[in-house]
Amino acid sequence: MWLTGFDVKCLSTIYLDKPLKAHTLMQTIARANRVYEGKINGLIVDYVGVVKALRKALADYTNTKGATGSSDPAPDKSELLSRIYKLLAEIVGFMEQQGFNLSKLVQAIDFEKLALVQSGANAMCVSEDVKKRFEVMARELFKLFKYVEKQEVSDHERAYKNAISAVYDQMQEKRKHSDNTDLMIQLHDIVSEYITVINPADRVSEDGTNYLAESRRFDISHIDFERLQQEFARIKNKNLLMKDLYELINDRLDNMMRRNPMRINYYERYQTIIQEYNAEQDKAAIEKTFIDLTNFVNDLDEEEKRYVREGFSNDEELAMYDLLLKDSLTSAEIKKIKKLAKVLLERIKGKISELDHWTEKEETQAAVDVIIRDTLWSELPENYNDNLLNEYRRKIYEFVYSTYPAA
Repeated sequence: MWLTGFDVKCLSTIYLDKPLKAHTLMQTIARANRVYEGKINGLIVDYVGVVKALRKALADYTNTKGATGSSDPAPDKSELLSRIYKLLAEIVGFMEQQGFNLSKLVQAIDFEKLALVQSGANAMCVSEDVKKRFEVMARELFKLFKYVEKQEVSDHERAYKNAISAVYDQMQEKRKHSDNTDLMIQLHDIVSEYITVINPADRVSEDGTNYLAESRRFDISHIDFERLQQEFARIKNKNLLMKDLYELINDRLDNMMRRNPMRINYYERYQTIIQEYNAEQDKAAIEKTFIDLTNFVNDLDEEEKRYVREGFSNDEELAMYDLLLKDSLTSAEIKKIKKLAKVLLERIKGKISELDHWTEKEETQAAVDVIIRDTLWSELPENYNDNLLNEYRRKIYEFVYSTYPAA
């Protein structure tokens, strides 16, 4: 094996098929011990029996006092199995504390199993702390199972591990969100998918309205917010729905913030809603949070259309306008700022298109900064003094640097 100068960080498994010792052995196992994104640990597969040599090498090269070393690099397999059994029991007990009986999922078949997997994932999404703790324990269990042979673990334990894996995988599922579809319509679709229909009669409300037919509306102006809340109240797996809703809002909000950093107030409002829910986790709290998020989503939809109401062609011009805006402007000054936003954006993008990787060189950075400075100097209303000009120049440059990194 070529060891000198050999460094492949993504290498995770090394198979030893010849005797090695001392520094050669230490150098070899170090190849699988490099840190790499997505890599949990390295794995050494020993075909020739190097454990004794490894113990001596570790004692010689890691113990400065020259002792024989007390740490065993190859713990007894019984210790590993004991840890697996203990962790399985911990996870089963933890899920029971959240009101979910894992043994029912282990024994279930067909469609009942699918429903119980969703129910288990719903129970593990009751709060962010519960979700994180379950995921940490589950990942440790999956890692430990990699180091045991199939015959070393009974079918009973493996069935429980598979059930935990099914719940974990359900929790990791990500929806595909469209940036071109109104958030409220996507929210409505998520609610509709979670409605549990036990029998055909449940599809119709007391006033004769068909819930599933209603769920197929795509005109946002006709969405009935009160009906949406009624549908939410009928859903069994509310925690899973809320997880999907959080991910939907997070994705859209991140995108909106990247396009316009002046939308920070929406981010702060969203965080407040989440914090209030985490502080009071009960049925009333989750329903109130859903109502708050519904209103929030509606406001986000309106914000995404604001560029049209303000008379701009796109969201980029609106972002520039928001960056230039300040309090106590007259209607004439606001009109001038709107014109400036369009002109400034056009000049900046024009200059960037002439430059190759403009963020990488000081002279090209300066060229963009000069365009911003000169345009602000000549076009800003008179009540923007020199200090304000420099402040807005800095804000706009930082925005342009992060938003338009290349031509």
